[in-house]
Amino acid sequence: MRDVIPEGLFRRIQAHLRERMAHAEHGWEPGADEEDTLTGDLGGSLRTLGWIESPRDAEPWHWRITYKKFRGRGDGAPEKQTGADGIFQVEVHRGNEALIVPKGILFQAKKFSGSSRSDLIDQVTRMEQTAPGGSAVFEFSPDGYRGASGRDVLLARERHPDRIPHPDDSLGHYLADRFLGCESGLRGMYYDAVRGILVVPLEQGGVKVVRVSLGHRIALEVRHNGRRTTEVEGADR
Repeated sequence: MRDVIPEGLFRRIQAHLRERMAHAEHGWEPGADEEDTLTGDLGGSLRTLGWIESPRDAEPWHWRITYKKFRGRGDGAPEKQTGADGIFQVEVHRGNEALIVPKGILFQAKKFSGSSRSDLIDQVTRMEQTAPGGSAVFEFSPDGYRGASGRDVLLARERHPDRIPHPDDSLGHYLADRFLGCESGLRGMYYDAVRGILVVPLEQGGVKVVRVSLGHRIALEVRHNGRRTTEVEGADR
């Protein structure tokens, strides 16, 4: 996203992701019983207290990170079909213009051990079928939080079919450098929770719309010229 976010602001957001991820890791002990609790604590740790101004060359930019936990929809919910627990997405706006650059990554959250890991490969496969190149695994453990792209997880599984892979990168590094730096994730993908749809770009051009109900959304919003949204935090366009 360096081509649409000024370099100084880009580095500031990277630093925020790394710093707050270190804070989120302190949530392991109180939340260790439930992956959903750990995911919610992660989103809350990354959230900013409103808009942050980052002026550059007398042209102000504002940014914020919001977190939204959506109500569960039961065993038949569409997220069961996509394999995803949530989405981390970036939205860049200029002035009063509509969204110009979205980017997202679907994620499946897992603890480093436990029975839920047995479904990981199937869930990552379904995320990749929904959004090729747009999936990730977030792993929680008492030794730190880690992340990996869905494709890397599937490749590791091919190399060692008898193992369920673990991510190698720290989750702060994965989000700040690999995802924000466009080594991972899918440019053009975003989630509209009001309509319950995931918009996924197609390699041959155009988009496909997938009906889905995700449990978690972490959203980084960046706005140029200091134009602040009048929407309620967590609302969707």
